This record gives sequence, structure tokens and C-alpha cells, in this order.
Amino acid sequence: MQRSSPSGHVSLPESSAGMSGAGRAERRRRSRAGPALRFGTLRARIAALYAALFGSLLAVGLLLVASGVVRIGAGEFSGASSGHVGLIFASLALASLTLVFVLGWAIAHTVTRPLHELVQASRSVAKGRKQQVSILARDEVGQLAEAFNAMVAAIEEREMRITHVALHDNLTELPNRKFFIEQLEHALKRRRGGTHVLVAFIDLDDFKIVNDTLGHQAGDRLLCDVAARLRSELPDAVIARFGGDEFAAMFPDLPPDSDLAAIARRLQNCFGQTIVLDGRKSQVSASIGIAVAPEDAEESVELLKNADLALYRAKEQGKAGHHFFEPALDEKAQRRRRLEQDLRDVVVHGGLELNYQPLYSLSQERLTAFEALLRWHHPVLGEISPAEFIPLADETGLIVEIGEWVLREACRQAITWPQPLAVTVNVSARQFLTPGLPAMVTRVLAATGLPAHRLELEITENVFEANVEKTLETLHALRALGVKIALDDFGTGYSSLSHLRMFPFDKLKIDSAFVRDLAENNAHAIIRAITTLADALGMETLAEGVEDPRQLMILRAEGCRQIQGYLLSRPLAGVLVPAFIVDVSKRRSPALLLRA
Repeated sequence: MQRSSPSGHVSLPESSAGMSGAGRAERRRRSRAGPALRFGTLRARIAALYAALFGSLLAVGLLLVASGVVRIGAGEFSGASSGHVGLIFASLALASLTLVFVLGWAIAHTVTRPLHELVQASRSVAKGRKQQVSILARDEVGQLAEAFNAMVAAIEEREMRITHVALHDNLTELPNRKFFIEQLEHALKRRRGGTHVLVAFIDLDDFKIVNDTLGHQAGDRLLCDVAARLRSELPDAVIARFGGDEFAAMFPDLPPDSDLAAIARRLQNCFGQTIVLDGRKSQVSASIGIAVAPEDAEESVELLKNADLALYRAKEQGKAGHHFFEPALDEKAQRRRRLEQDLRDVVVHGGLELNYQPLYSLSQERLTAFEALLRWHHPVLGEISPAEFIPLADETGLIVEIGEWVLREACRQAITWPQPLAVTVNVSARQFLTPGLPAMVTRVLAATGLPAHRLELEITENVFEANVEKTLETLHALRALGVKIALDDFGTGYSSLSHLRMFPFDKLKIDSAFVRDLAENNAHAIIRAITTLADALGMETLAEGVEDPRQLMILRAEGCRQIQGYLLSRPLAGVLVPAFIVDVSKRRSPALLLRA
């Protein structure tokens, strides 16, 4: 009889009804003895059925033959004898038919019904329910049940592996973003009373440098070390890796009087230690953004967004710090999202314009060039500072398309100026590393007709951070076109002298920070050192941000050859540049160039 176990197992009946436990044990013992044919096997039962059927047919045939013989030889047998013979053959036939029925029922009971149960179990498995069948027989049906159970176990194991892979990071074995969000949603639903749920986003500082200098394998080991430290130092938190060098931590069910600042310090203390990678010491620090439910948000999506905004602010403030979410961060993020969308629109439909600031040669007492400066007048928000929208364009990748437009527009306007002055155009690191920059410059010069020597491209030292060989290859390709190259913000980057050794720039632009500090004695020394170095290397020097005559006097005395700043002129709209050039050409002294 069929039995169902509480664990979802379906029992398959034995071949012989009513068999005792000892009998079943003996039967299993015999079944393991070898492959000899046994009555308990399906084949033996079918063979017995065929034998019984054959016997019944034989008995019926003999009965019919006997009846005919009795009739033919009626004179030789008495009526009683013939009746006995008929009764004997009839009994044999009835017994054979009964045996056929019993064996047929046995096969139906031990084969058809178990197969039906296997079909039902298969359907349950197909619907995602875990179900196995109990093996009570050792016949072919039992073997089929055993194979079915092995298949179900294999499917379950494979599903567990797939689920683990889907919810965990392969490198660190930490929960991934999906698993973390599920746990966060459960924690927010369980939150009661005045309890808190704290979410922290963690971003490793300067992880890219580790990958670039020590290799990705060292970077992977660093990530695993960080994961292990977070797990060991924060056992009461859910730790996850979101990808790259980004981790997350969640502290659920925090009491109302919890010291959230202390938790932030615990997070920060997980970093700052020195670790050894490939025999080299590395300092690991991290920036952390924190958001707390329910104060900052009650839904998981909003809470994660706010933690990310706090992380962004922590990174802006410097390395190895943390920042709690503030409503002002959300306002800033909303403005940023709007500016990003509007910036995409103006790239497609237009809306940017160029202003120009003059560059003046102290040694030649004349204008030498104009620097093209990008401006954006928003129809609703008004004038948007370049310090706000240019980094946004760089982050979104729009700077490449914008940079090409700036180059084309600056060259187009410069060719119309009344004097053959140069035009300088800033090239961002992202645009500079874009494949095909020299070819794009060639196309622009050909399309606008501007001679290559009248174009000067300004780059900053961070173009050397990614790929020095590619950077030098691009610089030499531009130099081969006849384009001049200036190094902007000189002295504010790192390894400046090595950059000068690698490529002979045409001009060094001294950052305005040094010009503002000219009242201090050491600033004089720095300006003198830069100009002396540039002269020795055959390079021009230009000081940015010159705003008063005293700065001009000091720069001239220290050997600076060119200046740029409000002392000469504020940035001019493109339509005003030709008149400014004509006006300045009539006056040779820089003192006469001062504007009220």
C-alpha cells in the first residue's frame, strides 16, 4: 500500500504484499548477492505471468481435446470416467486463469501504481517542490526510484550552487548587492519602535593605483583582506561587496540610544592599517557614506541612494573620512541630475558658447594669443560655473564631444581675427586619451583653414597618470602636425620634472595659486625656480591669474615671459575679440591695458 512520509517522500510498495520487516531485510540481502533471476524482479513476474497464461491455454486445449476423445471413444469409457476427466481439466484451466489474474494484479500493483507515483513526484519537482520517493523494493522499479532520487538530489545541489553564486561575490564570498538589498528590506520591515537601521557605503581610496602598480592579482588579494577584516571586526553587521572596490555594511535593529558616531568610528578603524602585498607595504584607507533609517529614509532604495550621496561628499572632502547623509546632499544631487540632462540637451541642440581671455607677452609687449573658455548660460538657472559643469561633463563622458566642438569653434573664430594670433584650447585628460585625437585635430584644421602653428593645446599633468607611453605617442603626433603644446597648472601635480624630461613642452603655465602668494618670500623663489628651469629647457613661461600691477612687476622681475588675468581683461565674448585686438595694437604699454 502507498505511504507518504512527512518530508515529502513517496513510498513505493514491496513486490509482495504483507511482507514482514525481516522478510524485506532477507530479500535485500539476497538482492545484493548477485544478478541471478529472482521472483521479486519484474522480469521474473512477467515470466511467471506468461507461464501461467501458457499453462491455462494448455489446460483449456487439453480439456477440449479430452472432451473430443471422450465423445469419440464413448463406448470405451463410462460416463463417470469421462466426467472425472473433464472435471480435472476444467479445474486445471480455472486454476491457470486464476493464476494469470493474480499475477496480472500483482504486476499492476507493483509496477503501474509506483510508476504513477513517480510521475506525480516528477511533476512536483518540475514545479519547484523538493520530493523524493522511498525505495522499498529492489526490483527494476526500485532501481528507477533510486535513479529518480539521485536526480532530485543532483538538481537540489546544483540549485544551491546556482543560488549561492547568484547571491554572493565570487572573489570574496561576501553577499552581493542583490542579497544585501534583500537583507536590508527584511531589516526595514522588521524594524519596530525607535530602532534604527544603519547603512554604510565604503569605497577604498586609491585602489586603482594598487592595480596599476602591483597588478590585478595584488588588487584581488587586497579586496579579500578587506573583506576578511570587515567580517572579523564587524560581526554584528551584514557585509557585502557591490563590485570593484565598493563594499557595504548594514547594522540592523540598533536601539534608539545607539551611538551612531561610534559605529562610524568602528567602520573607519577597519582601515588605515598597513598591509604587505608582494613584499611592498600599502596603506589602505576608505571613504564612507552613512545613512540611517528612519531619519534619512524608510525605503531601501531611498536609503541606499542617500548613503551613496553621503559617500560622494566624503570623497569630496578627502580620503580616509566618513560623512552622514544630510538633506542638502539630496538637493545637490537633484541639481546635478538636472544639469546632466540639460547638458546632454545642449550638446545635441546647442547652447554653449566661447569666451576668450588674452595672453600678453612681457618681453615683446604685445598680445600673443587668446585662451578659449567655455561658458553655459542656462535658460532657467542662469550662468553655470565651469567649475560645476565641466567636471560633470568629464564624469559623464560628454567632455569628448564638447571638447571637439570647442576646438572646431575656436579655430573657426580665430581665423576671422584681424591679426594672426594663436588660440589656446584646453584638452581634458579623458579627451586626450580618446583614440584618434591627432586625426580629429587634423580634420578641424583642414576644415577651418587655421594654420597648425596658431593652435596651442593645453593639457594637465594628470594625462600621464593612465598610460605614459600612449600619452607620449599622442603628444609627438600632435607636435608633428605643427601644433604647440602647453603644460597647464604647472607645479600643482606630481613628478612635474619627470614630465618635462619626457616631453619638451612649448610653454609652462604657472598656476594662479603661486601668483596669489607672491606677497610671501617663498612664492618669489618658486616663480624664479620655474622660470629658470623653463629657460634652461627652452620653454616659455606664462603666469595665470594676474590681477594687480604689483604682481605684474614681480613676475617681470623674476623672468616670467607672459601673463594672463583680469589685469589685462576679463574673458570676452567672441564678437568682441576683433575690436579688442585692434584697440590693443594701438597701445604698446601693458599699463594702458588696465580696465576699470
